Amino acid sequence: MNKNKTILITGASGNLGAKLRKHLQDRYPIRLIDIDSRNEREIIQADLSIWNEEWVKLFQGVDTVVHFAADPDPNKSWDELMQPNIDAAINVFHASGIKKVKRIVFASSNHVMGGYKDKNEPKVITTDLPPLPGTHHTSHGRKHDSTPYGSAKFLIERLGKCYAEIYGMEVIAVRIGWNLHGENRPEDIFKGCEEWFRLMWLSNRDFCHLMERCIEAEVSDNFVVVNGMSANTGMRWDIGYTKKTVGYQPADDVTRG
Repeated sequence: MNKNKTILITGASGNLGAKLRKHLQDRYPIRLIDIDSRNEREIIQADLSIWNEEWVKLFQGVDTVVHFAADPDPNKSWDELMQPNIDAAINVFHASGIKKVKRIVFASSNHVMGGYKDKNEPKVITTDLPPLPGTHHTSHGRKHDSTPYGSAKFLIERLGKCYAEIYGMEVIAVRIGWNLHGENRPEDIFKGCEEWFRLMWLSNRDFCHLMERCIEAEVSDNFVVVNGMSANTGMRWDIGYTKKTVGYQPADDVTRG
């Protein structure tokens, strides 16, 4: 761990941002941005979908940006996702480029590969498979389709690849599994939950460890995509590459919770 690194977290008051902020607050100098500061002094309130030099200057001198800011609802429409998920990410990547940020850790999503839910093959979902955005499922009698959400996440992954090539920065896209709000224990998963979702669970402990490894690890390529799940017995998601690439060592397993 390099305490001289300055870390900027976008979406700092959201589920993932708040958990990582708590984990890192005594480990690194951190800067925090969110569209809703929730009256916390440490968090700078800013709408990242609107370019503004006031928030852009916060990227000066930052070593790593961890980009969580987005609408986290996978069932939203294109219209609802364009500003918070696409425009904001484009602005964050551009601000990082012009301010010479060394690394961006981007919260991508399992929904980039959600179409594999309804396919028996391949048995193992690796990050080098062709993307298949959009998870189709039924919940409480309603049909859901996350194609816009998953497609937007994949679009930003590709943007990250371009910025890594153009600016020479490092970009790690983490296809995060399922991290529930709060304590996020296996017993908190609702009864009747499909195995597809349950087996992509990512514990709070493993999430924080994974993010810290993405901040600290030396990577051989400027652009890397990794899966982010706990070590859940029986899941199709490959985390072997994640372990190898960033030194991830998950401690939890939803089937043993």
